[in-house]
Amino acid sequence: MRSRYLVALLLAISTTAQAAPPPVVVPSYDSYQSWFVACDNVLRCVAKGVSEAYAGAEIDIERDGGPRGKLSLAISADQPFAIGDIAIDGKAAALSGSDWSVESADGVTTAASNALPAIRRLVAKLRNGSKLTLGGKSEVSLDGLAAAVLRFDERQHRIGGVTAIAKPGPLPASRVPASPPLPRVPYRRITATLKAGESARLIAATRTDQKAVFKQEDCQTDLTNMEPEAHALSENQALVFIPCIMGAYQSSSLAFIVPRAGGPAKRLVLPRPYRGNDPQRSGTTYFTNVDFDPKRGMLSTSAKGRALADCGMTASWIWNGGAFVIASMQLQQTCGGVEAGDWPTIFRSAQE
Repeated sequence: MRSRYLVALLLAISTTAQAAPPPVVVPSYDSYQSWFVACDNVLRCVAKGVSEAYAGAEIDIERDGGPRGKLSLAISADQPFAIGDIAIDGKAAALSGSDWSVESADGVTTAASNALPAIRRLVAKLRNGSKLTLGGKSEVSLDGLAAAVLRFDERQHRIGGVTAIAKPGPLPASRVPASPPLPRVPYRRITATLKAGESARLIAATRTDQKAVFKQEDCQTDLTNMEPEAHALSENQALVFIPCIMGAYQSSSLAFIVPRAGGPAKRLVLPRPYRGNDPQRSGTTYFTNVDFDPKRGMLSTSAKGRALADCGMTASWIWNGGAFVIASMQLQQTCGGVEAGDWPTIFRSAQE
């Protein structure tokens, strides 16, 4: 009798464990002076520090989620340097050559380590400094590093444990939750097409219907080098892009969901899938360098914060038949660093 009870209990526990849904992780992006921390929806985190005084250098800490998440810290600059050149407020950082490697490629020199003890030692020194220098003009500000690294550990649930960087403790690695699985956001081919003359009619109707919106957004009216677009989403709805702003190196449009049979257009505003300490965070209302691929049902946008492309945002959404669902996002609000377009991932998904 007792054995049957134990078997039933174990089966119940097993069934409950298997039925438990995977944890849902909300991505985050937090800024701390010259540093920021970005963690995506599978808890892969990036902490990056740059300097307004010198844009061509950075410190980059990256780590996968989970108890055994791969860790790296890299110091990079667009000017050559040796391990002995690395200094904190003028004092040599004294990095051990056995824990660090130095490589140069494509005009960038990088000193890197994957060893947790070595990274902890360096971070402990950096937390008490104001800037890291690499010889010559290369430097990285350390303002905000202490808060950024603590937030990094907090997001991955490592504080007080043996895997933490900033605030380690006795808790075993097994206390760190596993990374959640990638969400599946499959491509969805759009088979509906617009009829002859329908594109021009939808664009004209949207311009008329949304005059107040274009005025409110102070859209330019002389954008002869930017073409509006209309795409079928279904037999009943269409996606319309109306140019609004033309800058020196990129253009932005407003997007609308429009009833094909007539009726008011609805402006497309897509929420950004992350939380953070930025009080100005809002949805995506301007679609820069916008593209729509009906073969995949994918809407994409890419906006540079400045011409150097050392800050900005790229994102894609897939039409699921009723709404656009986030599929990917990369974001860096703080300008600086060594590689154009190297922006941390905020959201990722699987399409197949």
